[in-house]
Amino acid sequence: MYRATTDARYVCGRRVPRPTEEGVRVYPRHDEIIAAVPAYERFLTLDEVEASTDRLLAAHPEVSVWNPGTSRGGHGLRCLELGRGPLRAALVGVPHPEEQVGSLVLDHLLRLLVETDLAERLGFRFSIIRAIDPDGMRLNECWFDEPLDVAGFLLRQYRPAANEQFEWTFPIEYKNYAFTKPLPEARAVMAVIDRAPLDFYMCLHNAHASGAYFYVTHDVPSLNDDLAAIVAAAGLPVHRGEPEMPYLNAFGDGVFEEFGLTDDYEYFARYGVEPAAALQGGTSSTSYAQAAWDCFTLVAEVPYFTSPKVGDSSPAGISRGEAVRRGIELEREYASWLHARYVEAAAELSGESPWQRALYAYLLGVNDDLRAQTQMVAREACFAEEATVAQVFSSTFLRELDVLSRVGHLASMAAAGPRQNDVLAAVRAAAEDRVHTRVPQLLVAGAIAPVPLRTLVRAQLAALLCALDAVREHYRPTHPRPPAPRARAQSRAR
Repeated sequence: MYRATTDARYVCGRRVPRPTEEGVRVYPRHDEIIAAVPAYERFLTLDEVEASTDRLLAAHPEVSVWNPGTSRGGHGLRCLELGRGPLRAALVGVPHPEEQVGSLVLDHLLRLLVETDLAERLGFRFSIIRAIDPDGMRLNECWFDEPLDVAGFLLRQYRPAANEQFEWTFPIEYKNYAFTKPLPEARAVMAVIDRAPLDFYMCLHNAHASGAYFYVTHDVPSLNDDLAAIVAAAGLPVHRGEPEMPYLNAFGDGVFEEFGLTDDYEYFARYGVEPAAALQGGTSSTSYAQAAWDCFTLVAEVPYFTSPKVGDSSPAGISRGEAVRRGIELEREYASWLHARYVEAAAELSGESPWQRALYAYLLGVNDDLRAQTQMVAREACFAEEATVAQVFSSTFLRELDVLSRVGHLASMAAAGPRQNDVLAAVRAAAEDRVHTRVPQLLVAGAIAPVPLRTLVRAQLAALLCALDAVREHYRPTHPRPPAPRARAQSRAR
C-alpha cells in the first residue's frame, strides 16, 4: 500500500539526501503505540481513505457509521462511531485540504481502536470524520506521492479562500460582524459536535513550514510538559519565531491558547483596520465546539518542512520590529507582483477556478493584513527589543515560503483554463520560475529540510493520546448546553 523507501528525493530538480528518520526515542506516554507507526512514504488519496473505511466497516460490525452531511461537490461525509468509554471525543481529519498528516494519524489510530483495547484504556468513545474536505483533498492529490519536494508542494498545493474553508465558516455574531452561512462541511461537523455532550475535540491540522507548536483551550501544566517531551522525542524544533497570529497567548514553550474570529476582530480593530471589511469568513470549529460543551480542544501543528533556526533563541543583532518590517516589505513586493500577473491571467480565462478564488481572496485581504502588522510594530514596545534568530527566520524565510504558496496558486490558476494561450503560458512559466529559483536558495540559506512523514504522524498521534489522558485525569467539562437530539444513524453505505 505504501511506496517503498528510496535513497534520495528530488527537490527543485536537484537530487538531495533523504531526511534522516529520528532514532529510537522515548515518548512521554504510550511509547509502544507510537513506535508502531508505519514508515509512511506518501499520503493516501481520497479513494484509498474511503476504501480503507469500507474494509474497516466490513471487518468490524461493532463500528457504526452515519452521514452528517454532503460536501459541496456531492461527496457523502461519513462519521464513524466506536468505543464505549464514559467520555466522548470528536476527531476531524483534513480540515485544510493540503494538511494531510492527520489522514495518516487517523488511518493508524482507527486500526488501534478496533484491534486493541486502546479505547477502553483511554476511557473514550470516538466520533471520527476522516476527511471533512474531500473535494479539496482531490485537488491536492497531485503532490501526495512526493510530499518531501518543497518546490513541488508549493506549486501544486491548494488551500481554499477563507470563506471556502470548512474550518473558518462556523456561525458567529460579534459586535458589528456576523457570519451566519456555514458551509455544508461545517454544518456536518456541527451535527457531530451537537450529537451528544463532548469532552474533547481535535481538528487534525498541520503546518507547512515552521517549528512544532500546539493550540489548547485550557492551560494544563502536565500536558504542556508532555507536549514539550513529544517535540523533543520527535527531534523537531519548537517554534520560537513569531507566532502564527501576532496576538497569541502562550501557556508554555510552543503551547498557545486557542484563538477564534473574535480575536481576529479585536486585533484588526486595535491596529486601525475595519474588522467587518477585513474578515472574510466565520469562526473556527474549535471555537464552536468549546462554546457548545466547554470541551478541551487541541491542535497539533507539526511541520512538513523545518529548520533548527526556527527554535534558535540566540540574539540576531537587529530589532524584532526591523525583522518584521523586512518581512512586510518582502510580502508587499510579492503581492504587487502577484496582482499584476493575476490581472494578466484573469483577462484570458473563460471561467473561475478554485485557485483563482483563493488567490483573489489573498490579494483582497493582504493590504489590510500588512497595514495592521505595520501599526502593531510601530505601537508595541516589545518590537524595539532585540530579535532572536528564530524571530528573524520566521519573519523573513518562513514568510517568503508562505507567500510562494500563493505564487503556486497563480501557476495553477493559469494552467486551469480549458483554453491555453501565450499569455497564460507566460504567467505560468513566470510563477514556476520564481518558485524554482527562490526555493533552493531559501533551503540552503535557511537550513530548511523536509520532515519524514513517520516523524510527523508519531508526534501528532502522541500529542492526541497525551491530551486524551490529560482530559481524563485533569479536566472536566461543564457541558453548559443540553445535548441536541441524536441524529439517526443512516446506511453503512458510503
